[in-house]
Amino acid sequence: MSPLLRELIRAFGALPAEYDEQGPGGRLAAVLLDQVAAAPTLGLMLPLPQEPRLRQICEALEAEPDSREGLAAWSARLGCTERTLARLFRQHTGLNFRLWRQRLRLISALPLLEAGERVTDVAIACGYDSVSAFIASFREHFGATPGEFAGERGMGE
Repeated sequence: MSPLLRELIRAFGALPAEYDEQGPGGRLAAVLLDQVAAAPTLGLMLPLPQEPRLRQICEALEAEPDSREGLAAWSARLGCTERTLARLFRQHTGLNFRLWRQRLRLISALPLLEAGERVTDVAIACGYDSVSAFIASFREHFGATPGEFAGERGMGE
């Protein structure tokens, strides 16, 4: 994400929900939309399945991104095979379970980093076994380290 886009998002987030579309807020929104359209895609789409069993899994993981439960535990809880859940995950999200969970964890990290949380604390809160694994995954998906993303605002890595 470019520094310009990051700052546009921050500025837009400070606008009231009902900003004047013809005034400065509307012009800011138009520039923001132009920049989003021109930005490279990050591949962090997180499709949410409608299938009830998968929806239950996804909602639980959204509430606790650091959960260690895998498909084997979920299959026992839901009364189906791990293979069935894996097949359904790919069919309904286009992603395998591991990749879906990785994207969830990375997306969950963004507001924490934006709030100035330490990278170590964010890595743990998002279920990573090590800070270096979190940084490597974050860099792979965003093209920057978590510290660079957050603007190096005094966070410790």
